[in-house]
Amino acid sequence: MLPFLQQARTAGVHRAVLLSSSAIPEGGPAVGTVHQALPDLFEQWAVLRPSWFMQNFTGTHAHAHGIRDEGIIWTATESGRVGFVDAEDIAAVAVRALTDEQAPNTDLLLTGPEALGYDDIAAIITEVTGRPVVHRRLSYEQMRDRLTTQVPVEFATMLAGMDRAIAEGTEDHITDTVQRLTGRPPRTFRALVERELRSGVEEHRNENQR
Repeated sequence: MLPFLQQARTAGVHRAVLLSSSAIPEGGPAVGTVHQALPDLFEQWAVLRPSWFMQNFTGTHAHAHGIRDEGIIWTATESGRVGFVDAEDIAAVAVRALTDEQAPNTDLLLTGPEALGYDDIAAIITEVTGRPVVHRRLSYEQMRDRLTTQVPVEFATMLAGMDRAIAEGTEDHITDTVQRLTGRPPRTFRALVERELRSGVEEHRNENQR
């Protein structure tokens, strides 16, 4: 990324917005290195550091398969809570960071309006959809071994470690960034599940009419 951004700066680009993660600080691995370099490359910049995506529970993402196939969310997060954020709210902040007259020139921690544990997530999905979903708590080692059957061991180790960090409270916070930059409150997880359910019903209805 850095050679590309350096070429962009040489070509006359004056603003850049980086999508990073709440789990990666400035100067950390991968995009953390780009985060550290950004202020020296551009006059106007922002680093978006969203918490975990609400969409991890929908579509073809992460926990969605376990929810659909087993009615189970498997994690090593224990009772740790996360300020899950809607990907559309991240996009709305990105638009403002890219198009406002003045860029934020800082890193922006993005969360939803509440910090939820995975027990809470399972309960909300159950209440909205009417289908029982539970959160099964695994140890770090159990989660790592489970993930190793799906992804390379190095990646499985990293993902299990991120669950352990959640258990230790690293993601248990909320911010007002979405409200402050977009002028509207961030979407709740319940609202997202309700929207996904309505979308699925409408899609099923349309399929039956064809």
